[in-house]
Amino acid sequence: MEAADTQEGRMGGDDRSKERHGSHHGRHHHHDHGSHHHDEPMSQEDALRSLLLLGQVALNARDYESAVEAYASALQIETNENACYNLGSLYARGLGVRRDFMEAARLFHQAELLGNVQAGKLCGKCMFDYINEGLDAKKPADLYAELAVFVAKVYPEATDHRLEVDRGLFAIASTHYNKGAYVEAAKVFRAAAEFANDGYAQYYLAALYGAGNGVQENKLAALYWLDCAVDNGAADMALEDRDGMLTAYRQALSPAEFREAMEALADWCETGTPDVPANPTKAAFWREMAEGPAER
Repeated sequence: MEAADTQEGRMGGDDRSKERHGSHHGRHHHHDHGSHHHDEPMSQEDALRSLLLLGQVALNARDYESAVEAYASALQIETNENACYNLGSLYARGLGVRRDFMEAARLFHQAELLGNVQAGKLCGKCMFDYINEGLDAKKPADLYAELAVFVAKVYPEATDHRLEVDRGLFAIASTHYNKGAYVEAAKVFRAAAEFANDGYAQYYLAALYGAGNGVQENKLAALYWLDCAVDNGAADMALEDRDGMLTAYRQALSPAEFREAMEALADWCETGTPDVPANPTKAAFWREMAEGPAER
């Protein structure tokens, strides 16, 4: 992630260092005590321009610590697009400061709010990188909790943080899925499916279980997640698949075998398994399915 070029700060010309002629008339001992312009403090606008210029000079010299200091000082004066973007780039790359994808994303989002479209894209990339740090060691619950913290810090103006977390998890999982990184996709889809109750995440998780991609193949787990997807807004994709699976079970199994399969799924929902979370409501649903007639 390359740091952006800032607009060079211009200090603004003045005549403070010039001698003022025409008022002394040779009387060098006379002083105008009311006009000590060199004692005037620098305006905030001039200070900001100076700090942006210092930051750019430091970047050009690869003095990243000084660049971080200059841009951070500039942001104490105002939320400036260039300072946000460049400081975000330094945090994202770990130059002059410890790498911090969440802080980088916060700064990029501030630049985006000020009209920088590229910063918005980099904010999304930082969210992806933030969640993927140490992904192998994380559980789905960890992913949900971490992204909740991320959203609260990066998007404080969001009116529905839960929705933003759901969207973020689905976007990250979809990126993995489209790359064929099914192990990673399954874990992040599971976070959205279980903790955000996202119907489309549940649908894609079912597809992974059905095909054995990224997870061990488990048709009953696929059926469970398809049924959840139907309940949670993804019936347009999941309903036909769920009903098709149930029909296939009924056609392939004897009534006793069908009952046994549905009882097994109900038991999983009672206690929870690595593939199916504890869900008393669904336990009752599958128990009813098991006890009903094989043909519905």
